[in-house]
Amino acid sequence: MITYQELMDHVTQQGNVPDDEARRALEAVTGELARHADPETRDRLVEQLPTGLSKSIPAPRREAEPSTSGQLAQEVGERIGCPPERATHLTRVVLSGIHFSEPELAEALASRLPAEFAQWAEDPNGAMGRSDAGLSGTPARLDQSTLEHALGRLRGWEGDTTGLTRSVDLPRVRVTPLLNRIDRASHEIDHSYEHEFTDSGVAFTVRTASIGAVTTKDIEMAERIDEAVTAIGSGG
Repeated sequence: MITYQELMDHVTQQGNVPDDEARRALEAVTGELARHADPETRDRLVEQLPTGLSKSIPAPRREAEPSTSGQLAQEVGERIGCPPERATHLTRVVLSGIHFSEPELAEALASRLPAEFAQWAEDPNGAMGRSDAGLSGTPARLDQSTLEHALGRLRGWEGDTTGLTRSVDLPRVRVTPLLNRIDRASHEIDHSYEHEFTDSGVAFTVRTASIGAVTTKDIEMAERIDEAVTAIGSGG
């Protein structure tokens, strides 16, 4: 049986989140897993989960399994109250925690999951090795659906799952302090970005070059760039 404390410790440590967010993630992810599992696997999940989590499992209902990892991440994010890309990260962490405690149950859950999440249920160590270091050292490659949700929050960014760009019109005299501020932010979150000067200012690109894809860390870097542009543009 999966113990609550072991699962909580796994999520807080591997997910690098506080206890309250870990608890909400556990309830949200296990709830969504139960909703999309077949009846036999759902019963096994309820049986293996600690009482505190099994009581939060919603009543079964007939629903098709999510067609993409982005759809499942959106559902989990709505329950936690966080963006889908962060829900992607937390879902992977919870799945890996279930695998380490009850690998057979995790494999049964994997049969109803999108391929990207199924890898985390079946072989979390291998999934980490095949992916990237997106958020707090945890793989976090984004699919198109999840990326589109992130773009809805960002200012002026465009692109696809291979990279995002934003052009900023700014007098050259203010470009240098802008880059200095962004360099500090880049150092703080330990993630790089690219830039090139344009006739009207500067253009930024975020992507994880080692895998040629956008990750949660790139979204965080884009948000830091937006914050810096706002501050410099307003005279900060």
